[in-house]
Amino acid sequence: MMKRKLLFAIIIILLGCTSSWGVVHGASTKKAGFKKTDIPTFFIHGYGSSYRAERYMVNSATENGVTNTVVRANVRRNGSIRILHSSRWTNQSYNPLIEVNFIANHNRNYPRYAFWFGKVLKQLQSQHHFTKYNVVAHSLGNLDLMYYLLGHEKKTAQLVHQVDIAGPFDGSNIDGFRFPDNKLAADSRPQKMSDFYHFFLNRKENYPINQVHVLNIYGNLDNGSNSDGRVSTTSARSLKYLIGNRAKSYHQVEFKGWDAQHHMLRQNPQVSQKIIKFVWGRDNDRAS
Repeated sequence: MMKRKLLFAIIIILLGCTSSWGVVHGASTKKAGFKKTDIPTFFIHGYGSSYRAERYMVNSATENGVTNTVVRANVRRNGSIRILHSSRWTNQSYNPLIEVNFIANHNRNYPRYAFWFGKVLKQLQSQHHFTKYNVVAHSLGNLDLMYYLLGHEKKTAQLVHQVDIAGPFDGSNIDGFRFPDNKLAADSRPQKMSDFYHFFLNRKENYPINQVHVLNIYGNLDNGSNSDGRVSTTSARSLKYLIGNRAKSYHQVEFKGWDAQHHMLRQNPQVSQKIIKFVWGRDNDRAS
């Protein structure tokens, strides 16, 4: 009798654990509800990189049910574009993701990359007729984006969400403008300015007013360097002085620790979840 009671108790405990496991893990994998629109999101990689640097963030969005369409735009060395479809972009597509892939990826000619990005945008817009778009940029890809946004070229679509990850807006240790002792004033204006920061500053009025929701993500190794190993927190935060008062909303998020390293940020699960919530979540979740 005692053995039977003991066996019964063990079965009850095991059933309870199984039920609890199902609740916890089911909640973590359950597809959340996201806005479904025809607005595409472009991912722009940095120096010496490729679309592979964007894969973790793209895969996270796909696995979370954000989209059913992923497209790659290969930009050849001569600027010609080839569109590759991991999944077809059709009238049934929602929240399509575009991996912008620059084949010539060891060049710091940011205006040229900006021009090429504009070509990708226009080519896909002519094919799919969207009027709005989002961008997620990492590292020097942020400079490509800024040169495009602040350039005088006529824009054919409206930027809605701009996510900047590890952006060296006022230089880094890979472009000759490291500025290790640089500081920001109360309004986020940097004391020392790179050549391209001066360029952006002189053209900040070209940034669309009250149109773009901006999320600026930067890393801090928390080891006394005040940087992600490549970009200082000062350089990353200097974006606010350029566009903070022109954006529709502006949020800065600092990640700390080893997984806030420059390249690790793009593979950080918390960063991906923050992006997903910001770009495709409900409006009242944007600032959280």
